[in-house]
Amino acid sequence: MNTEPNKDIDFEKTTSIELLEYISFRNEFLVEAQNAFVQFCFRFEKELKRKSEIYCNKYGYSEVIALEIAHCTFARVWKYPTFKKEKAKSKDMDKAILLWMYPILYTQIIKYGKENTCAEPSEEEDLSIVNNAEELADKMNLPDLESKREIVAKLRTIERALTQLTEKHRIIYFTYRAYQKEGKKVPRTITALLREKLSLTQKSVNTYYGDADRHINNYLNIINGKA
Repeated sequence: MNTEPNKDIDFEKTTSIELLEYISFRNEFLVEAQNAFVQFCFRFEKELKRKSEIYCNKYGYSEVIALEIAHCTFARVWKYPTFKKEKAKSKDMDKAILLWMYPILYTQIIKYGKENTCAEPSEEEDLSIVNNAEELADKMNLPDLESKREIVAKLRTIERALTQLTEKHRIIYFTYRAYQKEGKKVPRTITALLREKLSLTQKSVNTYYGDADRHINNYLNIINGKA
């Protein structure tokens, strides 16, 4: 994308990916970024508001709050337009962007319930479900591609062990590994996302993780000749 200022840009015809790129240059080209953001919100507001109403209904929130939370989500996108095309979960880029925004929306709902206001966005805060070894390695912020390859190779062993269990075991285990910090619990936002995505109670989520952890330890002991 050309990053030079251009007053003749037709943002209505600009792809959603390019709109996010313009937004990311807001410090250099504020006017273009603002115009791109207006079009981005217009393009996605209907679907995001619809999803917000569905989520909010589960928590007993009104349509007014659902709209506010949708705006909170757009505010987060304005500050951190971090969507990555290579990680898109759909070949349709508009759909992929919506799928990227839904976890942000859900995070806003969870935190809204505690603070009754938009969650203050953090650049480090990119909370999402982790499905496999590759995604876990991405969360580790490794210094180079070679380091990532080494870590992924080790995590593949764990992934193979988890093929003997269910998809829920795999998702819960990798997600917990991504967000567990020494001496701290997994963020409540993440456990809420797991409960929502997998239709489980928190007790069940904890049980699945414990089962997966024991299974992996047993598997590693066997292949290392310690069993």
